[in-house]
Amino acid sequence: MKKPLLLTVLALLVVFGGIFGFIFGKKALIARYMASYAPPPVVVVVESVQQEGWDRSITAVGTLKAALGVDVATETAGTVSRIHFRAGETVLRGAELFSLEDSVEVATLKSLVAQRRLAEINFQRDQRLLGSKAISRTDFDKTESVLKDVSAQAERTEAIIARKHLRAPFDGRIGISQVDEGQYVTEGQAMVTVQALDTLEVDFSLPEQQLPLLVNGQRVRCAVQAYPGRQFEGSVVAIDAKVDPNTRNLLVRARVPNAGATLLPGMFVSVEVIVTESVPVLTVAETAVSYNLYGDAVYVIKEAAGKDVPTVERRYVTLGDHRNQRVAVVEGVQAGERVVTAGALKLDNGASVQIDTRDRSKPGT
Repeated sequence: MKKPLLLTVLALLVVFGGIFGFIFGKKALIARYMASYAPPPVVVVVESVQQEGWDRSITAVGTLKAALGVDVATETAGTVSRIHFRAGETVLRGAELFSLEDSVEVATLKSLVAQRRLAEINFQRDQRLLGSKAISRTDFDKTESVLKDVSAQAERTEAIIARKHLRAPFDGRIGISQVDEGQYVTEGQAMVTVQALDTLEVDFSLPEQQLPLLVNGQRVRCAVQAYPGRQFEGSVVAIDAKVDPNTRNLLVRARVPNAGATLLPGMFVSVEVIVTESVPVLTVAETAVSYNLYGDAVYVIKEAAGKDVPTVERRYVTLGDHRNQRVAVVEGVQAGERVVTAGALKLDNGASVQIDTRDRSKPGT
């Protein structure tokens, strides 16, 4: 009995020894592999830090409006008898836009014209009789008073008729009619808009601290969402005489030429007031910057001596203005240094990289 038991114990020792030997050997191999393992380089796109000339500017937002623009409204109530324009066309100053029903006033005017003619005849006759002492001064004064009263009534009726024929106050583009023929309109009701589009204005507010930087005639650049990448030049024409005590902002007005009526009143506009022309700055693409709570950083390519594979250095930077998908770097990089613009999410400080040298401007790359 003792010999089989001994053999069993020896067999178990061999089995468990083999198992533990395999486990420890496996761990040793893994540790050796991990000690010598180097992750493959991360493929990145890079560009050089560029030195550019940027204008120093103050940015704001505003709304475009026409230098001359009104909503034409009726001064008297009545029924629209005729519309004389088509929406979107250019109208000249004085062109008739709407006619309101005025047949009653026209008939009244005809009656008053006849009465005025009779009063003029009586006035002329009594004037001659007064000269020959045939009538008293009192009778002549009554005749003169009748003439003046009838003339005033005729002029008043002519004014009422004129107010029922709405005309363009200036040259401009006319909008869409807000009323239809046959519709009854009330006094003061807006009927159509007329906008002079050759020159537009934009009002915007700036903090009171910016007042020393503002002067009339300063160049401004405007951008609208309807035309991305396009800028419209103008100039400051007015600075308000006071600061709003509630917001501590100062109202500024700029005027923008609008050749071809490209822009329309009411558009939201971004405004840049040019303070200094062409200041040298270092710029990188906005995609090169990693924004986080600890600070803004870029990954700079480092060529290590004796190594074929470059690495990256995380470098914290101080940023300036943003413009046209580029950002100015005030501190942290030098001109000519290469920074990562794509692939930075996979990087860490000191990581090895492979630079993608394909032409990114060609489709499919």
